[in-house]
Amino acid sequence: MRNNIKNIALALCMAGTFMACDLDVVPPADLAAENFWKTEKDAWYALNSCYAELDGSRLYDECCTDNAHSHKPWEGNMEMLQQNGISAAESYGDYYFGTIRMVNNFLENVTACDMDETLRERMKAEARFFRAFSYLKLTCLFGKVAVITDVMAYDAPNVERDPVEKVQDFILRELADIAKILPESYNGGYLNETGRITRWGALGLRARAALYFGNYAEAEVSANEVITKSGHALFRLTAPLNAAQQQEADEMDAYIDYEAKGIDKDKFIRGMFSYEALWFDENANPGNPEYVVTREYAPDANNNDWMRYTYTIPQSMSAYSGYISYEPMQDLVDAYWDVDGKTMRNDIAKDARTTNFAEMWKDFSANSKDQNAYQKQIQETNLMDYEYMKEFRNRDSRLYASLMFPFKGWHELAGKGTFYFMFNPEYFNSNGNESWSGYAFRKMVALDPYDTRTSPCDYPVIRYAEILLTYAEAHIQTTGWDASVQTALNDLRDRCGMPDVPTNLSKDAALEFVRNERRIELAGEGHRFQDVRRYGEAYCQKYMNGPTYNPSGDLLINKVWNSRLMLMPIPQEAIDFNPLLKGDQNPGY
Repeated sequence: MRNNIKNIALALCMAGTFMACDLDVVPPADLAAENFWKTEKDAWYALNSCYAELDGSRLYDECCTDNAHSHKPWEGNMEMLQQNGISAAESYGDYYFGTIRMVNNFLENVTACDMDETLRERMKAEARFFRAFSYLKLTCLFGKVAVITDVMAYDAPNVERDPVEKVQDFILRELADIAKILPESYNGGYLNETGRITRWGALGLRARAALYFGNYAEAEVSANEVITKSGHALFRLTAPLNAAQQQEADEMDAYIDYEAKGIDKDKFIRGMFSYEALWFDENANPGNPEYVVTREYAPDANNNDWMRYTYTIPQSMSAYSGYISYEPMQDLVDAYWDVDGKTMRNDIAKDARTTNFAEMWKDFSANSKDQNAYQKQIQETNLMDYEYMKEFRNRDSRLYASLMFPFKGWHELAGKGTFYFMFNPEYFNSNGNESWSGYAFRKMVALDPYDTRTSPCDYPVIRYAEILLTYAEAHIQTTGWDASVQTALNDLRDRCGMPDVPTNLSKDAALEFVRNERRIELAGEGHRFQDVRRYGEAYCQKYMNGPTYNPSGDLLINKVWNSRLMLMPIPQEAIDFNPLLKGDQNPGY
């Protein structure tokens, strides 16, 4: 991994053996289980295998919601889920216990290693973090799951699923326990890298889990401890804008009426780029104060992240090879606040948007095959003369940093320089490597791919912004909308150059407000999948039903919600392996 955990052991825990990669030259015959689990270095190798199990971006989960869409069925059953078409035979989400077995194997065998006892206990706590994380993903997807804490023999009897309450209690107790063991920080040095799981990472995951479980008191306590004691903070740019950023800042004059809206231009612009830059290059590492838990990547093509380059960039944009398998939808665009930070734009009728876009596109379509001519035409045009572009005027700064929309420029992408996003209606249902939704993600997209397809940028699996939002929502649930909630949310607003949140809201209005703020701040990071479900059936009926169109009026997806989608079906493959699951399928499947 990039700066820290560079040497990942490729663990074959199911067989109890390990292979080392770039560690020591050891004859393969000496890597048998009976020759392993002897030394402290063996323990490090095995623990690094657990770190390699940590997820990075979960953008594909957003494609199961009202935020995003995938028009490529081979990428997964996301579109099928959006239309209530999944089943045990065509399920969604991994019913995967591999990480759990890997951790259990580590915990069982590390006791045999000749090493310092305090270090052993710390390493065991690190490993337990990944087991708790795996159980959180499993229970969010499937509800009941079997809680297994030892290494089962291959001929062991099948086990039934445990009640949800037992699973949730196990996760919260585990994370509370390991938070007491793990250090607050690491001092670097050989195999003691700064990117390992800390006390604050454990409490951050505990806050997330408790919020998902509706245990607001515990979520508030854990989040507040990270906020008040950890030293983590939101990332803010301190250096002057670079040339590419300044070019876009100048173009933003057409989008924001700074004086008329009472907006501080410098704060808005620096806020926009602070929100964007936290994901990129030298900022994308565990040293970033916003990175509470980090998925690190090695600077080589085999250990990089495909998600944030190949699967998000349209072919016309990429200097290499973009596939745009995952794209934001109009529903998400509509969720961004006005620049005042509190009002929503009145929904533009589908027919009006279609007309507005068509009127604009007819003036630009002649240059659709020539990016240079297209770019020149945009630069020589007053875009706001077109009714269509007024939809994107005076909006939340995070819209401009998170999404690419038609005719908007971006000037930092590697190998391409200036780029103006194009939605060509002719590509709908014809060119699968261009946007069908009319939009593309900009947030998280790598500026500097390592090779032709991947990104080496580390990824914040838990970032401090999420902690602030978790605290705010949990405190509203336990206490209401007060100064502490406003302080947490205003920290987010200050970072992105937006006005403070309202000072007076009822509990119901406050919950509605923070849910939308969470949707905007965390867009594309995978949280929406669980969020819509924990908000309840009425919320899902409102947001997860109905058609979504692209700007040219094509039907992208007709979302169909059913209460059974609160949980995913247990895959038939898992049932085939464990017949005890056959009579315990989730409702509706």
